[in-house]
Amino acid sequence: MNVAAVPFLELALLLPWVGAATVAFVRHPPAAARFSLFFLVLLLTAAGAIALSLGGTTTVGTRTFAIDAVSAPMLPVLVLLHLLTLLGTAKARVTPALCIRVLLSAFVGLAVVTCQDRWILVGILAIATLLPFWELRSLGKPFRGYVLYMSTFVVLLGLGQFLVGTGSPLGYSLILLALGIRGGIVPFHGWVPRLFQNATYASAMLFILPLMEVAAAIRLLLPGAPAGWLNAAGIACLVTAIYGGGMAVVQNDVRRFYANLCLSQTSLVLYGVMAHTVNGLTAALCLWVSATLSLAALAFSIRAIEARFGRLSLDRHHGHYEQVPGLAVSFLFTGLACVGFPGTVGFLPMELLFASSVDQGLWVSFTLAMAAMLNGIAILRAYFALFTGRRPATSVSLPITRLERVGVVIIALIIFAGAWLPPGIVASRHRVAESLLGVTATAVDH
Repeated sequence: MNVAAVPFLELALLLPWVGAATVAFVRHPPAAARFSLFFLVLLLTAAGAIALSLGGTTTVGTRTFAIDAVSAPMLPVLVLLHLLTLLGTAKARVTPALCIRVLLSAFVGLAVVTCQDRWILVGILAIATLLPFWELRSLGKPFRGYVLYMSTFVVLLGLGQFLVGTGSPLGYSLILLALGIRGGIVPFHGWVPRLFQNATYASAMLFILPLMEVAAAIRLLLPGAPAGWLNAAGIACLVTAIYGGGMAVVQNDVRRFYANLCLSQTSLVLYGVMAHTVNGLTAALCLWVSATLSLAALAFSIRAIEARFGRLSLDRHHGHYEQVPGLAVSFLFTGLACVGFPGTVGFLPMELLFASSVDQGLWVSFTLAMAAMLNGIAILRAYFALFTGRRPATSVSLPITRLERVGVVIIALIIFAGAWLPPGIVASRHRVAESLLGVTATAVDH
């Protein structure tokens, strides 16, 4: 199939708007959810056609938005993220407004990864910050801290891009600071746990998990940013990976546990970009896919558990395994996939990241190993707290719902089938990394 002959890109960018406009006229929450799922399935079909049809480094589109070798594999991943988010939302919490935000968030994600114009990319990233603000304000939750962080992010990003356009290298440092805020890199991480606590899981996930800061770093920083500033940003990412993993281990609140786990895992993806090496960027591009999907799948299990038992703590053993064994197994394997357990979708990307760290020094490899170890301990601690111990007495039946069963099947396919990535996919990510860094194959060989 010739991608150029079918307007897949225009269709993918238009469908979320059509879906949001349709849902805006729906007042019945179940009907709004069905319409939203319908449009997301259509969008997934279009995104899948793009990913399967576009090969090599072919670029299809306009100067503003285009499908290239960077964006093509991410399109179905981002749509799957939104689909899992909606499937995992309890019926009692589905509203037309939430469905509209999910669809608009899908447009933002697709627009960011396909945007080729720097200033339009800055504008889209700025507009995207309004979606969580919309929900926080509608729920009556505190939003001043979030507004302060995101306002600083937008100002620094815009000013940095302006200075880069004038030829000033100082602009790259401002862009790095802005992306550090957006990605929750230490010490700009405080807003992330608060967002998960105050907003719904859906809005927080759809703002954090697409890792738009990674797309922005690829488009705005590579290959022109000074190596010294990228190295400093990479160190900050490693610190965040250790910090997030350590904080996830000691958390007693499930949402804060998940928020800190996200901080640790997503900072590893950003570290691969900041390493500005072909192997590091190859690992980052692969890890971008696996981290997004595995963290979304883990959140699916957590949200399904909370829908049955309410917000749970990790300071005691709840013993819910016999009540929801399917969700318990899903929680365990999706959590292990986050840390690269063998046989899961996260294994190969984490191996690539460790292999790329060899040239950076032993201390980098040790730091990555420590972060993975802390994340693994945090996940197992949470699993034992939620699912082991004395079984609580209850007369209420808590079977898995039809939509949750669909979500679990999708998750199983992602986690286990994704582990068998063809070598050609990794090779294509390697070629993309060479292209982004302006490195030729001959130079790499020597």
